[in-house]
Amino acid sequence: MERRLLAAVAEPRAAEYRPAPQDWTPDAVAARLAFHEIPAPLARRLMQLAGSLGGEAGPAAIGQALDEVLRFQPLAATLDRPVALIGAPGAGKTAAAAKLAVRAVLAGQAAALVSADTAAGAEAQIEAFAGLIRVPVESAASPGDLAAAVARLQTEEPGRAIVIDTPGVNPFDRAEMAQLRGLLGAIDAEPVLVTPAQGGGDLEDHAVLFAALGVQRLIATRLDLSRRLGGLVQALAASGLAFAQGAASPYIAETLEPMNPFSLARRLLTGAAEPVLPGGSP
Repeated sequence: MERRLLAAVAEPRAAEYRPAPQDWTPDAVAARLAFHEIPAPLARRLMQLAGSLGGEAGPAAIGQALDEVLRFQPLAATLDRPVALIGAPGAGKTAAAAKLAVRAVLAGQAAALVSADTAAGAEAQIEAFAGLIRVPVESAASPGDLAAAVARLQTEEPGRAIVIDTPGVNPFDRAEMAQLRGLLGAIDAEPVLVTPAQGGGDLEDHAVLFAALGVQRLIATRLDLSRRLGGLVQALAASGLAFAQGAASPYIAETLEPMNPFSLARRLLTGAAEPVLPGGSP
């Protein structure tokens, strides 16, 4: 019964892409990269790498070019180390934490959630998610509390997947970043950045600043609301963070999509088209 409930909760919605043009000319590909507002130097590099492969510069060629420029490293369904989700307020960390816990349970691994976010409503949200997917949840108001909670969960059930939801922080605020560093220093966990896919230069700055804390991977949320991904691509290129997963919905019924260079290429080249305004004009 419980597994059927979890399977229903985690049932993914098929990704939808518009049909790709039959002939991927360099001009057509360049137009798509420009639509996504990928910075010109990076777009030129992608075009050059794709062109060096010969043939059409379509999704396959752009995927190979992205593989040269960016890093891709999805999180495994089962976690052999606690994962601490970090990022700015409202990035979607809590929903991402629940999605990771669901993936672990469906893969046959026990899971637990830890809330280190003491903001109003944050604990209630993660407790609601934990109740829905039927995993235990612990709260931690300090680095010491967090260390104790993780140790307790590991002792109770060795090998359990532990996902930690940390407080949202402003990466431009040194005091908040110092508090986050202290929180992460209390535990042996992999910090993973969760950030909305929308954004330009600020997204790049966020990624670079969080990478300085030792972050290696990034989960992008709000892919369903993000028509232009140039800021995300540039942030990945500038920070060196590996693209792990993408979320196209805030609901835990929609799972995290493992990202690879070819899935990103499809989103860049065959995703949403130019908006149509009232009257039918683009």
